[in-house]
Amino acid sequence: MFGSLKIGRHTSEDSVGERKTSAQELLAQHGAVEITRHCIAAGKLFYLDEASDWSGFEFIYVLQGVLTLTGAGQTIEFTAGDYLYHDGLPERAVFRVDVFAELMMVSSPPSYHLIKDEVPEMLAIARSVEEKDEATEGHCHRLERLAIITGERLGLPGKRLMDLSYGAYLHDIGKINVSDEILNKVEPLTDEEWAEMRRHPEYGAALLREKDYLATAAKFVLAHHERYDGTGYPNGLRGEEIPLEARIICVVDAYDAITSVRPYQAAQAKKEAIAELRACAGTHFDPRVVDAFTSIIEETDHE
Repeated sequence: MFGSLKIGRHTSEDSVGERKTSAQELLAQHGAVEITRHCIAAGKLFYLDEASDWSGFEFIYVLQGVLTLTGAGQTIEFTAGDYLYHDGLPERAVFRVDVFAELMMVSSPPSYHLIKDEVPEMLAIARSVEEKDEATEGHCHRLERLAIITGERLGLPGKRLMDLSYGAYLHDIGKINVSDEILNKVEPLTDEEWAEMRRHPEYGAALLREKDYLATAAKFVLAHHERYDGTGYPNGLRGEEIPLEARIICVVDAYDAITSVRPYQAAQAKKEAIAELRACAGTHFDPRVVDAFTSIIEETDHE
C-alpha cells in the first residue's frame, strides 16, 4: 500500500504555537498546482484518495504535530519535519492525527474547493443543529471522537473509519428540518411530535446523499436509531442488518446522552452510563459494540 509513497525526514527545533481547531488556507496557486496549509485537531482523520491511474502529484510536509498512517501490516508515525509525496495510490491512505497537526500540502490537480466549500458546508449545518438544540453543544465532536476509537478497537480499516467519522459527526444533521419547539420541548412530546422527531435520520440521509463523498455515511445516519432487536426506526432493522458503523454510533450516542444534561434529565456518572449500556446489550445495542466501547471508557477517561 505504501510502496508509491516517498517519505523524507528532516529534524528541526522550530515549533509553531499549539492550536486546537481545524482550518484550511490556500497559500498559493499556479495553474493546476495548489499550495495549502491545514490545521487538524487531535483525534481527527484525513485521507489521500485512491488514484492508481492518476497523473497528478501530492506532497505533504508536517510543520508540527503527530500523525500516523496504518495499513498493510505497517504503522508509520510522522512528526514535525517529516514529509511524504506520491503520484498515485492503489488504495486510500487514511491518517489519524494524534497530536494537533499543521501541514503544508502541494497538490495537482487542485482540490482546495472541496476542502474549503463542500466539507465545511456540511460541518456548518451540523453545528447549526447544535445551536438549534441547546442540549447538544459539543455532541457531534464528542461522538466523532468516541466512534473512531470504538471503530479502531473493533478493527475497522481506514476507509471505513473515515466514513464512520463523517457519519458520527453528521448523525443528527437531519434535525435542521425539525422545529425548535420540538427539539427544545421540556414536556413529553406528543405522538405527532415524536413522529416528526423520528424522521430526522431520513432527513439527514437525504442531505448527505447529495454529496458523493458522503453517500456511505448517509447509510449510517439513516440507521443510527435502529435497535439490535429490531424495535428501532425508521426501518425496523435488526442485528447484522444494521451497518456496524450505525451500531457504533447508536452506542456512543446513547452514552453521550446519558452523561450529558438534557431538558428531560440530569447527567449521570460514567459508571451508571456503562451499567445502562450493558443492561441494554442484546436489545437496544450490539453486545460486541458495547463490550468494545465500555472497555475503552473503563481504560481511559473520555468523559
